[in-house]
Amino acid sequence: MGALQPPLFTITAEELLADLEAGRSRPLVPSDAGWSLRPRPRPAVDSLRSRSLWLAARGLGRLHPRLARRALSGLWFTPWVHPTALASTRLPARFVPWSQPTAEGELHGYAGGHGPTAVLVHGWAGRAADWRHLADDLVADGWRVVVPDLPAHGTSPGRRTDLYALARAFAAVLAAERPAAVVAHSMGFPVTLLALEHGAPEPRRLVAIAPGRKVERVVAAFARRMAFRGRLADELGRLLEARFGSGVWDTLDVDRVVPGLRAAGLVVHDHDDDEVPLADGRAIAAAWPDARLAVTAGLGHRRILRDEGARAVVAAHLAGATLGVADDPVVLSA
Repeated sequence: MGALQPPLFTITAEELLADLEAGRSRPLVPSDAGWSLRPRPRPAVDSLRSRSLWLAARGLGRLHPRLARRALSGLWFTPWVHPTALASTRLPARFVPWSQPTAEGELHGYAGGHGPTAVLVHGWAGRAADWRHLADDLVADGWRVVVPDLPAHGTSPGRRTDLYALARAFAAVLAAERPAAVVAHSMGFPVTLLALEHGAPEPRRLVAIAPGRKVERVVAAFARRMAFRGRLADELGRLLEARFGSGVWDTLDVDRVVPGLRAAGLVVHDHDDDEVPLADGRAIAAAWPDARLAVTAGLGHRRILRDEGARAVVAAHLAGATLGVADDPVVLSA
């Protein structure tokens, strides 16, 4: 699939009546809450375009949630990144530009070092530079490290994308590089699993850092961050089903794939992750036939990528070392 096309958001009188009759997509009712001095909810990313789409979604949703689909689509399928983050960091000088043609467009990124290949894949709204610390560690350990920007992320072209497109592009990377190891952050883990289902070769070692499990939970968390009320949040779920089919929830369910993994696995998750709960990391590690769990504390969802202790455990796993504990999690930092 190429560039995403905006979904149809028009609704006929017959569809409106059917929705009302079925109790679905009713117009949003006025809030019973009185006036207060609390600040109004704001979108998760404060850019002019994202705020415009957010206002459009909330405004049209008051008339009928289906009218808000175009705005919801723009918010959901766009990996928003705060402008100040884009220019703040880059990979060390030992990394050189890298590119890979895919059916989703040419991917850009970086590669450096010599030895067996490890590919580091970022999560939603992430980018290659997120891996600058770990990538440098692994090159020093004798790895050749490839760090791609997935479609519509970082230096790769595109504005909107979805998990299926990311997985197809990443499958092309895995097929071309045939890495001995893959390290995935957050949504990069389900992208990796979906890429494997697309026929990409499975690496010998696989690390999942702060991995999520259920796309419906991601939808619910997104709705909370955007301050969308119930029926507008439900409409986002129906938008995904309209685009990808009702089986989207099963297709993107990590629990369905993890038990069949053959790679030696490591799950690293922080106790204080406020984006993906530690329970998800525990469940993934428990279902993975050959995986260990390492638990950190005080690092959250993104700082875990920079933490020296977490990086050391990942590097040890990729080198073939064991964590030394068979069943209990390893606490890396207090």
